[in-house]
Amino acid sequence: MIEKYDHQEGYCRMLGHFLIFRYCRSVNKGLPCNRVLDCWFQTFPVEKFIAENYSPEDHKKIFEPPKTKVLSLAEILEQAQKRLQENE
Repeated sequence: MIEKYDHQEGYCRMLGHFLIFRYCRSVNKGLPCNRVLDCWFQTFPVEKFIAENYSPEDHKKIFEPPKTKVLSLAEILEQAQKRLQENE
């Protein structure tokens, strides 16, 4: 049952406050945050949870390194330029 730990509360190092696991489990386009193992290993067997509930393809998506801020900003600017061109 994927919702088993949803109401567990833990500290998010990325956001700087406490969250419930349900947020961490779905924040990455419906997949867990890539820091899920670091944040939850002391609370419950999170590695086992990930192994039982997500496919190997999902594991790759979950644990791929995040984009750099510069790359993310460049992508946002590119999308904005495309929208402007479409509206002209």
